[in-house]
Amino acid sequence: MKRFLATLLSGLILASSIPAGGFADVADDVASDIMPVEVMPISLDIPRGTGEPTAEDMEKALLAVKSKIEIPDEYSEFSYYFYDGYMFSDEAWSFVWSTPDGNSRINVNCDKNYRITYYYKYSYTDKPSGIAKFLKSELKSKADDFIVKIAPELKKKYEFVSSDYESIYSGNYVYKYQRKENGVAFPDNSIKVSVNSITGEVTAASINWLYDKTLPSGAATVTKEEAAKIIKENMKMELVYKSDNIGIYDKSGNRKTKAYLVYQPSQSYISVDAKSGKVYNESYEWIYNSRATEGAKDQASMEVNGAGAPVTLTEKEIAKIQELHELISKDKAIEIVTSNKSLYLDPNLKSINASLSKIDKADGKSSYVWYISMNDPRKIDYTNEKEDYYRAYAHAAVDAKSGKLISFYASLKTYFNDKDKKWESVEIKYNKDQAREILEKLLKSEINSKFKNSKLSNSFDDYVLYYNDLKKPVYGGYSFSYNRTNEGVEYPYNYIYGSVDGVSGKIYNFGYYWNDYIEFESTKGVISPEQAMDYYLNNKGFDLKYEIKIINKLDESKDIIYSDAYRMDYEIRLVYRPDVNPMYISPHTGEQLNYDGTVYKEKLPYSYSDITDPVKYRNIFLLANMGLGFEGDSFQPEKAITVGEFNQLLSNIGYGYYNKDEDSQAAKTISREEAAMTFISRLGLEKISKLSGIYKTGYDDEASIKSDYIGAVAIAKALGLMEADSMNKFNPKKELSRMEAVNLIINYINLQQSGLLY
Repeated sequence: MKRFLATLLSGLILASSIPAGGFADVADDVASDIMPVEVMPISLDIPRGTGEPTAEDMEKALLAVKSKIEIPDEYSEFSYYFYDGYMFSDEAWSFVWSTPDGNSRINVNCDKNYRITYYYKYSYTDKPSGIAKFLKSELKSKADDFIVKIAPELKKKYEFVSSDYESIYSGNYVYKYQRKENGVAFPDNSIKVSVNSITGEVTAASINWLYDKTLPSGAATVTKEEAAKIIKENMKMELVYKSDNIGIYDKSGNRKTKAYLVYQPSQSYISVDAKSGKVYNESYEWIYNSRATEGAKDQASMEVNGAGAPVTLTEKEIAKIQELHELISKDKAIEIVTSNKSLYLDPNLKSINASLSKIDKADGKSSYVWYISMNDPRKIDYTNEKEDYYRAYAHAAVDAKSGKLISFYASLKTYFNDKDKKWESVEIKYNKDQAREILEKLLKSEINSKFKNSKLSNSFDDYVLYYNDLKKPVYGGYSFSYNRTNEGVEYPYNYIYGSVDGVSGKIYNFGYYWNDYIEFESTKGVISPEQAMDYYLNNKGFDLKYEIKIINKLDESKDIIYSDAYRMDYEIRLVYRPDVNPMYISPHTGEQLNYDGTVYKEKLPYSYSDITDPVKYRNIFLLANMGLGFEGDSFQPEKAITVGEFNQLLSNIGYGYYNKDEDSQAAKTISREEAAMTFISRLGLEKISKLSGIYKTGYDDEASIKSDYIGAVAIAKALGLMEADSMNKFNPKKELSRMEAVNLIINYINLQQSGLLY
């Protein structure tokens, strides 16, 4: 059971963060872009929880759901799933109605008290995508009314937070709400409703809510200033390097990765109890922590020195390469590994193979690596109950030029006796300090130049050796990781790691990831950690709020697989919590930074002081609601649009990638005839548009249209992409205005979504 539990808890990390009744909320973020999974009737041989599905309970659940959700008659097919509370706090029902052809579905989930937690409607035949027809403000009442309809008990217990446009492919506005009671926000409880911007129909909703827990009063005895002081005493700001992984080139033409400096919190989570001042460093309690071994970093598949995927070579190719590059032989590479007394090598590793691979490195150059695989070739007789089924294996990588060890991993034998069904007691001969000394001796021998520019970042007990009489795990190994440093500052994207067996004193895991082509930002002139902390806490997100503490419980007297041995409970507490996102602070200016190192600016809805008529300028309002527009407080509809602005709009809406900084034409304006050709080309009609002698535009100024553009202008007119002025003139040389560009883009996307061209 103990071994099962370790695996179980690691797999429940995500699921365990979801309050009871809200398990379907995980799917809500992608619900609009994926098809619902077929829900099948319950199987009676699955692990059981505390609840039991009964016809009476199912009838009550269905009646409760259908009293709030209308199910059209054509949705005549029905299936269900009963979630019996196994490893969670509550039971739940999931119902699916669909049309006989399976093209349309409605999925509704409810908890044990028949409260709706999830709603999703989808039809394969509908095409609710493309440019919005309604504004966010026009559809918000749809979302508000739907919440009242499915969860009337939550009235006056939540507040509207924001609304987003999902994408042109779903066409949904997503309205977000958070719980708010006693004048205090509760961001861990939330509601989301998706409304289609074209049809105005509610397509999805999720309610993530703790109903049955009492909230503490909203009265804080600790002030915000006092909480800030407590956080400063218990958390520091750390200066570290980050990378945007975008290659840059030095004066010699070598490709490098830029590493920039940021201040970030020393821990990912902290909150201060608003009543007692107590500091919380976790929002949950685990009975047992799952320990993922570093052995997962099997070096047979690891990148080497910033390298890409290896390419395997034939024997004849290897022979020629050895001649040209003076590489060590296969036998020599094997000897380097097998003769190394520091490595954990099982005596039964008799089958040894090696292959030479070419590695393409980040600078465009190449290196060669011997990959060595060792196995225990003995066959297993599964009919012999007394036989030890364990068969050892190991992998290693050796630099084919220098002969230095790049990586190593060896399996370790478990000390669980399958025959007697008990753990064997084993003597641990080496402590953590001794293990570290053993590892670092190897690091100095094999990769000293890298090791000198790194620092120990983490160490922990590794792998369960056995369980003692108190049923507590005894760990048999020690794992260490070292982050690369520059000028004393850590660069965590490059690292060294290794593990040492406490029984044998041998290294069973070793490797590194190191890019030799990094351009580091200088540490000169950085602000102090204390200053960075002040900037950090002054950002939006640090405030009084309710939060959830997840409590995990294990009853060891019960069988965890077939009972309710593992359960979750919840506690609500009033805290000050710095929800600052992004969490990075510039060490030079104190500004909040994005994850790519650029200055963070809160994305606000586009709003223009010179655009007031919602009828005349409706397309501008629609694009603004879709998150598309121009920076600044004025739109200037008659201003000529530039190539950069034009392409940026298309890029933001999902029609191609555009890098304004690399476009030499970004500041250039666009003529109307050039715009017509641009979009006809995007539609794949450029060659057809250039057929001579077949096109007539019907415009009075056709003679002024460039001959190469006549066909494009004619097709654009026929497709309704562009219009003439009141004098039936196209004005081909006139600069395209921002207003015209908006109308053209909307017409183009609607044409794309119509299916007319396919």
